[in-house]
Amino acid sequence: MSDVPSRPKGACRTCGEVLPLTTEHFHRDANNASGLKKQCRACACDEAKARYEANSVAILARFRDRRTQRTALFEATGLYDAA
Repeated sequence: MSDVPSRPKGACRTCGEVLPLTTEHFHRDANNASGLKKQCRACACDEAKARYEANSVAILARFRDRRTQRTALFEATGLYDAA
């Protein structure tokens, strides 16, 4: 018999795979009783990639708009020195 205690396991809410409840397999979540998210890291990554691919045009447009606004603000306040 092994002296190492078994780690608690949890199932991913997306794929259903049963994995050890560690930060290696699940992202942290202070609002959850276990301290970990209910979705495994692999599924969370896949979901984030899909969300970005579906919305990349809007996301990049927001970044460009913010950059333009910040540049204009810095130029107006004299904090921006275009070299």
